Amino acid sequence: MSIPSTTSHSQRRRVPSSARPPSAYSHPSTAYQPFPSADSLSSTPRLPDHAPDSLLRAHPHNASSLFSSRDRTSSYSARSTDRGSRARGPGSWETASESGMSGMSVLSAFPDAGAKVRRKKARKETEARRLLEREEDERRREARDEGDPTGSLLRRWAKWMLANGQEGDRRRTWLVALAAVVLVRWCAGLGGYSGALRLPLLRSVSLVRSHPCSPKGYATPPLRGDFEAQRHWLSLTSSSLSSRTHLSLPFVPLRVPLYHPPSPPSSSTPVPTSSWYSHDLSYWGLDYPPLTAYHSFLLGLLARLSPSSARFITLRPDSRIASEEEVAAWEANMSALEGEGDMRNWMRASVIVGDVLLWGPTDDRSMGCEQLVAALTILFQPALILIDNGHFQYNSIMLALTLWAINAFQAGHDLLGSILFVCSLGFKQMALYYAPGVFAYLFGKCLWLGGRDGLNLFLHLGLTVALAFTALFLPFLTPFPHTLLQALERIFPFSRGLFEDKVANAWCALNVVVKLRELASVPVLARLALGATALAVLPSTAGVVYLSRKLRREKQKENGKAEDQDPSRRPISLEPSSSGPAPTSHLLPHLLFLSSLSFFLFSFQVHEKSILLPLMPLTLLMGGREAGYGRMDWEWGVLVNNVAVFSMYPLLKRDGLQTHYLALTLLWNFLIGYDPLSLRPGSFVKLLSLASYALILLLHALEALTDPPAHLPDLFAVLNLTLSAGVFGVSWLWASKRLGQEGWALGGLGLGGP
Repeated sequence: MSIPSTTSHSQRRRVPSSARPPSAYSHPSTAYQPFPSADSLSSTPRLPDHAPDSLLRAHPHNASSLFSSRDRTSSYSARSTDRGSRARGPGSWETASESGMSGMSVLSAFPDAGAKVRRKKARKETEARRLLEREEDERRREARDEGDPTGSLLRRWAKWMLANGQEGDRRRTWLVALAAVVLVRWCAGLGGYSGALRLPLLRSVSLVRSHPCSPKGYATPPLRGDFEAQRHWLSLTSSSLSSRTHLSLPFVPLRVPLYHPPSPPSSSTPVPTSSWYSHDLSYWGLDYPPLTAYHSFLLGLLARLSPSSARFITLRPDSRIASEEEVAAWEANMSALEGEGDMRNWMRASVIVGDVLLWGPTDDRSMGCEQLVAALTILFQPALILIDNGHFQYNSIMLALTLWAINAFQAGHDLLGSILFVCSLGFKQMALYYAPGVFAYLFGKCLWLGGRDGLNLFLHLGLTVALAFTALFLPFLTPFPHTLLQALERIFPFSRGLFEDKVANAWCALNVVVKLRELASVPVLARLALGATALAVLPSTAGVVYLSRKLRREKQKENGKAEDQDPSRRPISLEPSSSGPAPTSHLLPHLLFLSSLSFFLFSFQVHEKSILLPLMPLTLLMGGREAGYGRMDWEWGVLVNNVAVFSMYPLLKRDGLQTHYLALTLLWNFLIGYDPLSLRPGSFVKLLSLASYALILLLHALEALTDPPAHLPDLFAVLNLTLSAGVFGVSWLWASKRLGQEGWALGGLGLGGP
């Protein structure tokens, strides 16, 4: 995947003029002046006789010198310069002796017998000079990296791989990096997961139920954890294949055999597509958008291609009609399958394969150090690994689809980007956190284009989004509207309440002081959350829309000035083009971070895992680390990432992932070269970071050494969410300031303009 560059043009390092090779026979003051001024011509000392005079540098008082044989020789020799040699700066000319040819040899029908030898010698000298220059550049780069406070193991490795490899090795570099990510994620999957049975020797459900140390999971039916929810949806959606023995592939004369789990204990009743969102809602009813259901169907189909994996694609008997004996037999069978480990390994592999397919493709020609570091910073992100490969979910697919959409927007492919973003929404409704930011950018681009182009883009975007959503929900449109309403009710569960678990957002933190659910009903709290979220999102989205319109007005002013100065010049040449991105495209990471963080802090029914959405665009901003605001973005990005992992610690602790939590967090900070003590002295982010880390260590120590009071069993979880919510709130203020700074640099706020 191509990672968008977030470094501004002013932050990109330029080669100083002192590092460029000087021109031959040129005065130091005019070495890089292709058209010297009259003063420089008059003050430049006369060159020796053996030096070639360029036609542009001839003295005006000696007009005959323009046609001297010496100048003809120089001009001919300059044209015959070896193409493999290095340019010596604008306005420099190589002599005949340097190029290995003389003026007579050029004009003569029979070249000099030694010309070939001299050219070969000149090429060798050029290659040797280039080799010395590369070695010198490498020594300077190593010295700079050693003294660079922003250096890191990950960045040094990326620079080394890209500097020493050829153009064709860039894809190999990315594959090596991706293999390291796969290894880390697979190792993370060797630990516990949501609903894991941690007593593998206790195969009998009755024994596990009666065991005093029985954890929440398969040992405590009926719901277990998210791992079982994902497995159950594979069985539910692929149950329509239970009556088929072979699979016929389109356009291929091949019949693939299908295998099915034994029945009983598995239910052999196929569930039609129209009943996916209404089947046995008391046991992990499907509550994600249709693309998740199609993804589950595909995985269920792949599992049924092998008899070993088809055993655990077993559908639980419908609790509404099945007897207790049938349900107990199914539970005993699933506990035995879990103890074997094959089911866990297959499900773990399905997460990693999806990551490789979506994150693996990349344009190796444009893969620079910044993009490589940004991609690896996201893929090694401990929060994402702990949730997807530890707790077990498929969040990285949703995030990858969103990142593909961002790439499409920044490349000017707005319709493709809108389809990809609809796919992200169709996979998990949490992607709705990004929707205000995406809408603000696209609507702002329509205003920036203006006129017929802007209207056409707006209509095309609306039609594309409508068709994409219709295609996603097509199997659920009949019978209309009952099936569609049932799906929407499951996807957006407003009846569940303001929050279910302890999440590090504003409502849970406020609930410590004010018991909101005792003061108002669920509908009132839902409207309150909607209003607060809208107020938090409005400043950033409205600012980007206004900025786009202001840039349009400035472009119109430029058109008017150009027409006044030169009436023959066509102003249409200055008009924005719909084929490219809008000027506000580089604000997308800032905008998406603010939009998603606003939803996390103030919206309805937030889960701990929802913090992954603000982390993705924020981690993108960590690519430009060298200096200036890029350095500040990096420091804030690391702080928010570390606090986000800490905010999920109560969930990870229930899954038995304490060791993974510590190891992955330390590994990520080590790879990116983070040291909170070396942050900018006296900066606010350094003070906030040190205070936050000190409190985190204190809370972990207290939780490990003491037990909470009997009347406050959730004391440590409440302290965790309070600290985390405070840091997230401050980061929202910082992000609002940064978006304002970027917008001001792009076009100003224009408060005093027309």
